[in-house]
Amino acid sequence: MDTIRLLKKYNVAAPRYTSYPTVPYWNTDKFTTGGWLNSLIKSYKTHKEDGISVYIHLPFCESLCTYCGCNTRITKNHGVEIPYITALIKEWEMHCKVLGEKPKIRELHLGGGTPTFFSPENLKYLITSILGQDNQEIACSFEGHPDNTTKAHLQVLHQLGFKRLSLGIQDFDS
Repeated sequence: MDTIRLLKKYNVAAPRYTSYPTVPYWNTDKFTTGGWLNSLIKSYKTHKEDGISVYIHLPFCESLCTYCGCNTRITKNHGVEIPYITALIKEWEMHCKVLGEKPKIRELHLGGGTPTFFSPENLKYLITSILGQDNQEIACSFEGHPDNTTKAHLQVLHQLGFKRLSLGIQDFDS
């Protein structure tokens, strides 16, 4: 296939693959809180022994990357950290209550936004509130930004069991 035909074929708008099923296939007419809770409980019971994968969205960034299409909030106000973490912990506790227990976590990923927008101390507070102290069997990863991922972030997250870092680098010229 020649270059022009390839460009015509693939130069089309398409949804970002940020959810499954992707947004065009969502049927919001049938989406209810009760239906969601039933699906959550059924899915959990089916995979309870395997453990669950948890994604925690930390949407804050100090600046907007030109390539970003994520759900972000741009701010330099780090006063948003504790209220947001408190809300996440309350949501986790709500899920545990619905499931009747604290689920076994197999994988944990911190995404954003920029998770390293949060201070190392606040990330530690969030993670220990969710995982407790014993997290050696969990595959933990996080997204970082070169401008604000510090040695302290790396040390704290490594101590908490994080072994994978994803950096959203688009070029090395700036």
